[in-house]
Amino acid sequence: MITALLIWLFKKYGRPFLHKHKTRFAFVPVKRISVTILFLAISTLVFAQEQTLNYNVMHGDKTVGHMKLQKTMNGDDTFLKVASDVKMRFIFSIQVNIREDAHYRNGMLMSSHVSRLVNGKQKANKITEACNGCYQLTDDGKVKSIDQKQINNNLTLMYLQEPVGLSQVYSDNFQQFVQVKQVGNHTYRINLPDGNYNFYTYTNGICSKVDIYHSLYTIQIQLA
Repeated sequence: MITALLIWLFKKYGRPFLHKHKTRFAFVPVKRISVTILFLAISTLVFAQEQTLNYNVMHGDKTVGHMKLQKTMNGDDTFLKVASDVKMRFIFSIQVNIREDAHYRNGMLMSSHVSRLVNGKQKANKITEACNGCYQLTDDGKVKSIDQKQINNNLTLMYLQEPVGLSQVYSDNFQQFVQVKQVGNHTYRINLPDGNYNFYTYTNGICSKVDIYHSLYTIQIQLA
């Protein structure tokens, strides 16, 4: 599909360009020019299909961790991957490693997975999967389903696009929808089921800051 598109683009734009400027490229083999144009087109297309966001995790004025979000598009499929590693010290040292994956097809969530380790021990292993007009939820081996035909937005996707007009998004960690409320200019509040809450702030449509208010701590995730 991609190869056919590139060939069509070359025939429509590349070949007329070479013909128009044939004296300038008179000493360069046409085949070499064609290969070069195709290579540049492929490189540009691949770059456009991938997006990476890097964040610093702050506790006060100290950097305590990092988070990386990767978005890959392949035809109708969109894949999101999040890796965050945080190490903090209260009475004792605590290290949290979180891995999240989400797969969308034509804007619909097909599956997601959340894995969380605390000091090397697994504390969460949650899977959400689309299944015949509903979603199957797996939480540490326990399976149930919710009567939800389609999920179009989850918390991971909120890093990539501002939730303008949305009243709720899906939390892959809590495996339920949470309320979204705009509280300021490009700032939104998410109330979580455990009583904690987050503020998401956007710059040019991308999440540039998340303020996390937990009963035990307050941290900030800042776009690097």
